[in-house]
Amino acid sequence: MSDPSAVLDRLDAAEDAFSHAAGRPAFEPNVNAAPDADAGEVALQKACRLLTVAHDLEQVGDYYGAMLESSFIAIEHTLQSYLLTLTGVAEHDLRDHDRPYELAKGRVPLTADTIDRLETLYDARRTDHYYGTTVTTRKQATAMRDLGSSVHDHIVGFDQTLGTFCNCLDNR
Repeated sequence: MSDPSAVLDRLDAAEDAFSHAAGRPAFEPNVNAAPDADAGEVALQKACRLLTVAHDLEQVGDYYGAMLESSFIAIEHTLQSYLLTLTGVAEHDLRDHDRPYELAKGRVPLTADTIDRLETLYDARRTDHYYGTTVTTRKQATAMRDLGSSVHDHIVGFDQTLGTFCNCLDNR
């Protein structure tokens, strides 16, 4: 058995895209792609973009699963940004989805109880959605979008440095 040429051609193109084989890359707008970006800057700007898309998706149609995913990931990136920017946590310590929650306790301006609840919500609901057969409802999607925005806004508002990285507060 051989793989279809369309799959192999697209796989080659994807590998080339990640190696920038086709020349100067066009990076995502509003995310600092410079090699000297501050620690936490890119993670926060990714969170901003994910929250913007979570809000915009409601206008596009009933993409509840995408809203849910974007919101959960935005919370994770926001925690990562705070940890990288203000606590000295190393990037390689954040490569697991549960680590930002674990490392956030006592370091991020939320109580350990709230962080535990966020992590439990992530483990139970995001994992069920992603790996299971559950289907997201509108109420779940908008609740997560609003939660993601609230967590992001609170954490960004807690420190001026994060505020300088944020590019979404006025865009939602």
